[in-house]
Amino acid sequence: MRIVLATCRSKPFLTPNDALLAAELERAGATVIATPWDEVRPVGDGQDTVCLRSTWDYHRRWSEFQAWVRGFAPAGSLWNPAETVLWNADKLYLRDLADAGVALPRTRWFDPGERPDLGAVLREWSLSHAVLKPRISATAFGTYLVSGRRTLGDEEWAPLERSGGLLQAFVPEVVSRGEVSLVYLDGELSHAVRKLPASGDFRVQRDFGGRLEVVTPSSAALNFGRDVLAAVSRPWLYARVDLVEAERGPVLMELELIEPDLFLTPSAAARLAAVLLARAGRTVA
Repeated sequence: MRIVLATCRSKPFLTPNDALLAAELERAGATVIATPWDEVRPVGDGQDTVCLRSTWDYHRRWSEFQAWVRGFAPAGSLWNPAETVLWNADKLYLRDLADAGVALPRTRWFDPGERPDLGAVLREWSLSHAVLKPRISATAFGTYLVSGRRTLGDEEWAPLERSGGLLQAFVPEVVSRGEVSLVYLDGELSHAVRKLPASGDFRVQRDFGGRLEVVTPSSAALNFGRDVLAAVSRPWLYARVDLVEAERGPVLMELELIEPDLFLTPSAAARLAAVLLARAGRTVA
């Protein structure tokens, strides 16, 4: 049995966390191949199971990636499945979750090609700052902390206009308390981390100097994560719920169902390997 761990051209090798997953799969007898996603054929004899891992250029190559993912739809050999990935790639999924009662920062969505008057929205909301991001984005790509005084240039607007955008009220607790990531495998909570931004920044990703710490999530965070996933009607094998515990209670920043860093520990990697092999039709001894 072959398990393909899909990466990307710019970072073709496995991350240290995903190397743990590969080792557990191999220990169970699977053949593991790590390769950029665009070198994987989405249709074939159905013998390979493909797991999206560091496909971290998908937002820059969205048309290609979208077509590639759709190629798996009939075969069912992609995790997470094509229908889930395509839904989760456009941040309009957040609107679906908000409609189901999940708390978000105050948000306004914009259509592709639209360049909103940010100052007018901030005045309407009586806010001094907000976060602007593309609807199709990853790793804070094209994400800006904006104010009524800041003007974006054409190059900065380009990814926002290409996919559409969303403007969200800035949540100050992301700086003071950080962002909690709840990692779920096969429907169960596996572990959690807190991501903290570097001094003077609001982005918690390690690409921007953010740091991690293992955390025991609060009961409020656990209940919130459960409610977020209960609102998801599409199948998933792994999920990461990113939340901030704001003064009004937890708010959802992102639900990651495509290629999130899962911050795997050896035991978590073993669990993910087991459920991947089970989906592929093989039980780990």
